[in-house]
Amino acid sequence: MRKFPKLGATALALALSLTMVAPLSANAAIITNYDADGKVVSYTNEDTGKTSKHRIDVIQDDSVYTIATKSYNEVAYFNTTADVAKFTNFKSNKKALKVKVIEKDEYTDKNVAEDKGVDYDYDEDGKYYYRNVNGEIVSVESEKYDQLPKGYDRATYTVRLYAKKAGTYKVTYDAVLKSGTTVKKTIKVIAKEDGAAIKSVTFAGKVISESVDSKAPSTNKLWTKNYGYNTTTAKSGKLKVTMNKNFKLKKIEVGTPTYKEVAGTADDYYTKRYTNTSYASDLDLYNGQTMAWKTVKNGKKITLNKTDDTYAQHDYYKDHEYLDKDTSVTTYIRITYYDKKDKETHRAVYTINKVQK
Repeated sequence: MRKFPKLGATALALALSLTMVAPLSANAAIITNYDADGKVVSYTNEDTGKTSKHRIDVIQDDSVYTIATKSYNEVAYFNTTADVAKFTNFKSNKKALKVKVIEKDEYTDKNVAEDKGVDYDYDEDGKYYYRNVNGEIVSVESEKYDQLPKGYDRATYTVRLYAKKAGTYKVTYDAVLKSGTTVKKTIKVIAKEDGAAIKSVTFAGKVISESVDSKAPSTNKLWTKNYGYNTTTAKSGKLKVTMNKNFKLKKIEVGTPTYKEVAGTADDYYTKRYTNTSYASDLDLYNGQTMAWKTVKNGKKITLNKTDDTYAQHDYYKDHEYLDKDTSVTTYIRITYYDKKDKETHRAVYTINKVQK
């Protein structure tokens, strides 16, 4: 059965960075659903509405990327499918777009002739299923097991896209199949002076995030003396999100971590403790915490979080009382938007820290 390699350190850092202007992650519209015990039960494509217990059935291929010009922080991610051994020969159709592989993780199955292993994504009801190089779901009857792709070769790539000037480009690359043949693949790259989805986010008239554009960056940052950027002493303020062309704002949410108090027992030595509440999907989670998200209107006043979540995450022992407070309290801002070019929903999360006096 196929196992996808995890993102490497470089790819993970770029995917989590809120300053990058490329899409935050591939297939961001795929929502993972859980049962009451936290076990994954299905996946839902937010854009198509399709739900399946297999993630491979609902993902879409990323074929269009919008990037900013003269930025070295623009990347695209590539993952081989079950029938592909590796990708090679990444090239641009124009000199103004430079294409460079900055991270790759390739595994070559050198024992395929001996173990006669075959690759697939999942098996169900007497059939094996896998997603092929063209994005199609292929099914193979169990008695035709030997028709599945041979070997466990697989690879992931992080490719930097650097455009000197605005324009529309094509990037081609070769998918080397496990059968030995090669398939030519293509993605479209749209380069703009300001290629970010979100142009700016402001709180109480102060900037907490802005994209790279042709104008000088704003000096009107959200800032508090002796604390730094994205901190404030204000209890509330108006939140304003401005999108760039070809990106549609779908929803703005204000999030706070949620916990429940659990009584201790003589066996675990706790008098009381706090734990995350249950969650139904990964939309209820952020950085491993269960979140309460409240939808707010663009340009309207929001109230910042007052609960110190570092305090809530720690335990109280019968013979040891432990207290942990921070110097500021975090409010999370989640922005959901639609990319009209790649036709997918994406999300970005920003933070505002309220000073605790």
